[in-house]
Amino acid sequence: MKIKIGKILKENIALKKEIERLYLIRDISYKIVSNLNLSDLLKIIMETVKERLRVEACSLLLLDSKKEELYFEIALGEKGDVIKRYTIKVGEGIAGKIAQTRTPIIENNVEKSDIFNPKFDYLTSFKTKSILGVPMLYKDELIGVIEAINKKDDKPFDYDDLDLLQIISNEAAIAVKNALLYNNLKSLFFDTIESLVNAIDAKDPYTHGHSKRVSEFSVLIGKELNLDSDYLEKIRLAGLLHDIGKIGVEDTILRKKDKLSEDELIEIKKHPTIGKNILAPIDLLEDIVKGIEEHHERYDGKGYPKGLKGEEISLLGRIISVADTLDALTSDRPYRKGISLDLALERIKEESGRQFDPSVVEALLSLYRKGLLKCSGF
Repeated sequence: MKIKIGKILKENIALKKEIERLYLIRDISYKIVSNLNLSDLLKIIMETVKERLRVEACSLLLLDSKKEELYFEIALGEKGDVIKRYTIKVGEGIAGKIAQTRTPIIENNVEKSDIFNPKFDYLTSFKTKSILGVPMLYKDELIGVIEAINKKDDKPFDYDDLDLLQIISNEAAIAVKNALLYNNLKSLFFDTIESLVNAIDAKDPYTHGHSKRVSEFSVLIGKELNLDSDYLEKIRLAGLLHDIGKIGVEDTILRKKDKLSEDELIEIKKHPTIGKNILAPIDLLEDIVKGIEEHHERYDGKGYPKGLKGEEISLLGRIISVADTLDALTSDRPYRKGISLDLALERIKEESGRQFDPSVVEALLSLYRKGLLKCSGF
């Protein structure tokens, strides 16, 4: 009878551990699916390692295959910020050996280890007592290494800890690979957009680089307004594409060196609507269309094309309006020279509450006070 009870208890413990592992995989997988920001993902994963394994410190090192070395992408613990300054050659120390052999290592007494390198303890004044490390593998590709260091209860690392860390490592490898693929696609997308924008700007030699500068100013303003990273990407993209509608305006109007006639002004004022119509069918750009269409609206309602007022204008439109004006004022045009940054800011400040959203103007002035504004020609 005692044997049967003991067997049942062991089976229940094993089942409980298996359920915990499944919940862990589900939890990490959900976080991976819901967040493709690589830095955020890896920090979440390593916080899970630190919490689940109850360790003093843990590190996630990514492989630089060209240099054949590992660098600390995430390092949690007392000396995390210090250790991130250093790199580890493949084959060097425990992490380097894991990368070289692609096999896990448990070392519960590093002082007796033949492969432990005390260099990093010396450099960081951290005392390493025990290490559990596993490779991060995506199919046959080495992504990096995860290390857990010093269990808080001074117990040795065991194979249950190894199984748990290996599960987390497998999920982390998928996360890193997905995020890198996503980042590569995003870079290709933005490179393509910039090429398109440069072609449009080239229609008018006096506005060369204008869209890129407006995009950069807009992102700076967005950061000063404490907008999140997803919204900053929308700002960057909307800034780049804000003048795409000029592709539908006659070159003779865009290149004209004299003052535009009334009819020509009517034509040039169509470019926000043309831009909206070009981008509206592209689902991927749906969130930025308002910024394109509304960057010539005015806070007092006297702008175009719709005469929107105040917060009826999207935040994208209000930000790009200020950034666009700043670059226009400080850049040379065929009919005038660009003015100084100080004078441009004074003019923008004068229009706060009339042409421009006061909060956006204040963000721009704050950037200036911090020395973060650089305009063409200055």
